[in-house]
Amino acid sequence: MNTLDFAIVAVHAVLLYAWVVFPALLAWASRRCARSPLPPAREDLPSVAIILSAYNEEAHIAARIRNLLAMRYPAGRWQAYIGVDGSRDRTAIEARAAAAEHPAIQVLDFAENRGKIAVLKDLAGRARAASDSPGILVFTDANTEFKPEALARLVAPFSDAAVGGVCGKLELVQHEKGATDENVYWKLEKWLKARESALDSCLGANGAIYAIRAGLFWRDIPSNTIIDDFVIGMKVREHGYRMVYEPQAVAFEDLAPEVRHEWKRRVRIGAGNFQSIGLCRACLGPSFGVFAWSFWSHKVLRWLTPHLMLVGVVLAAAGTVSDSPVPGMVALACYLAFALAALFGKAQGGALGAAGKLVRGIHYLLAMQAALFAGFLRFCRGNLEGRWQRTAR
Repeated sequence: MNTLDFAIVAVHAVLLYAWVVFPALLAWASRRCARSPLPPAREDLPSVAIILSAYNEEAHIAARIRNLLAMRYPAGRWQAYIGVDGSRDRTAIEARAAAAEHPAIQVLDFAENRGKIAVLKDLAGRARAASDSPGILVFTDANTEFKPEALARLVAPFSDAAVGGVCGKLELVQHEKGATDENVYWKLEKWLKARESALDSCLGANGAIYAIRAGLFWRDIPSNTIIDDFVIGMKVREHGYRMVYEPQAVAFEDLAPEVRHEWKRRVRIGAGNFQSIGLCRACLGPSFGVFAWSFWSHKVLRWLTPHLMLVGVVLAAAGTVSDSPVPGMVALACYLAFALAALFGKAQGGALGAAGKLVRGIHYLLAMQAALFAGFLRFCRGNLEGRWQRTAR
């Protein structure tokens, strides 16, 4: 095997490892080396502060507040801080109307749109400065809905002193016909999160429903941080505590019906992914053991998938005109088949059947890789901002 053939095999071996071998190894390791079960929750539920940043959420904010008021959690044990981030619609008006006569909910209307993380930092500071400062900070989104018992389930694992954060389970709800490829992808992510939690800790958290000990909130998190939930959750592990997954703490969000609704959000998240590598680089070190292994395998290598695919195409093309063209021809044929399947999947729309689902899934995967690479280019340009705009979900 010459050097070019070896390079072709190596690049695709890394891709195979990240997407197939690592999940299999993780499944095996989480069964063989799982951490001890968490102790039973105490009956005396801790005091919590619910933190929520909202921007142009007039269609959801009133329902979100009603959902919080319907929680099965002792009155007087929770306080909600809702920060309206310079909205240009009626978000603040709707929030104040829904929260009227409910002193447990404070609505703060910020005139300037500064971005989600800047608002979260302000709200977390207010919660810590309160006379009855809570021990737990709970983070959520304006378009999220908690099951009535979700908050109680979310804080239960904190009965273990080694637990510094808890990530709940987000279910994506589809209200109209359309592709469900993101839901399939999200199910895989939830499965990986559960396995990683059993082995050591979750990689970050999900912004719709997660909680951390108040003292572990990273006060110096940069205000231009894009995927704040991931970074805040990773900092919990960096400080020596576990970030665990609690599947009984369930929240719901609407599923975007088509890939085009997700493009801008995915590009932004892609830029945030590469930003977070620098912010969380300490967790890549060997001192973090299997957690570092998960971070490298589940996140870093998969975030580099579009780069590896581009390198793979170039190497395969070069290989077709080398002295041993077979490896390059095989790899190039696979890429071509993948691209044709993606194009056919886009044309299929909501076609049913196993074949239709397969090609739609390939189209979704390639579209998300394209968005990830676009996000990488956005990251390379610099000047990332924490301000954001709503998407369809």
